[in-house]
Amino acid sequence: MTTKLAWPQIEPQLRQLRLSADDLKDRFPEEGDFMPRFADLADEILEAANDACIEDASVRITDMLIELGYVPDEHRQH
Repeated sequence: MTTKLAWPQIEPQLRQLRLSADDLKDRFPEEGDFMPRFADLADEILEAANDACIEDASVRITDMLIELGYVPDEHRQH
């Protein structure tokens, strides 16, 4: 069984994902091209997150997509 990561290990990965998302958006501005690439990176983080922080990580990922303009603001979870 793989050891799941706690928030102190997940948060830096989320910060890196945000930086990677900017690069992906520059390279693949069309949603159909961007989303699968972003989802692959986001899924790795969510799979690594422990039960205590997976919801917070999910909220942060959704917020990134809202900030980037791929998800409407009404999907904000907080």
